[in-house]
Amino acid sequence: MKGIIVTKPTLSTFAQIRALSPKQSLAFSVTVLSRMVPHVALYDELNQVPTSELALTGVGEVAVGPLADKVLGLVWGYLGNPKNKFNFGVQLEKIELATPDVTENTPFGVLPAMDACIGLSALLRLLQQEQDDAAVMISKLAQGGVEAMLLATEFAVENEKIAAIDDEESKDNAYFTLSKKLKAHPLMEFEIAFQREVLQYVNTHKLNEQSVKELQQMVQETGITTLGIELE
Repeated sequence: MKGIIVTKPTLSTFAQIRALSPKQSLAFSVTVLSRMVPHVALYDELNQVPTSELALTGVGEVAVGPLADKVLGLVWGYLGNPKNKFNFGVQLEKIELATPDVTENTPFGVLPAMDACIGLSALLRLLQQEQDDAAVMISKLAQGGVEAMLLATEFAVENEKIAAIDDEESKDNAYFTLSKKLKAHPLMEFEIAFQREVLQYVNTHKLNEQSVKELQQMVQETGITTLGIELE
């Protein structure tokens, strides 16, 4: 993780996102999603387990990664030059059909892929002028994915202990303390800092082919996905 300076803005991140223009929202969203979509390829790897195990986990058998990468690339191309049009509705239908389902027994690895696909669907609806809050939703999906991963790994034991507390006031206090720990975790701080850097960029630059290259470079310079997995 490098190249990000953690700062405290005067307005909340979500308030700044809501104030973006449609094109700025598109630029912010596709940039944030670029660090989420790689998780879909990891889902495809999980998908290669024996059929008997697939039946138990509820994981499907169709590779979703190539489709997610294609849609992301189409949106980047359109952002750089609106002449690079494509059928938003067709791609939305494909993504919605390919989005992984989550059941009680679904392994955690499926959740980041589902979040990425949900984010791509919101992005396509934004292009169709059907979802004005897509950028806020994608921002929350990215941050929520970090929190879910931390609760499933580093803070899993602490979370289970809190859930077992009988006294409601004590439980609330414990959850409040845990929430502060999650927000202070380096991975969460990094995600929020990255989103703020993207916000600053889209608010201060003309969005064209050159800015697309610069935003993509910002993604690559982080070196990691939202969950801390090395970017290829």
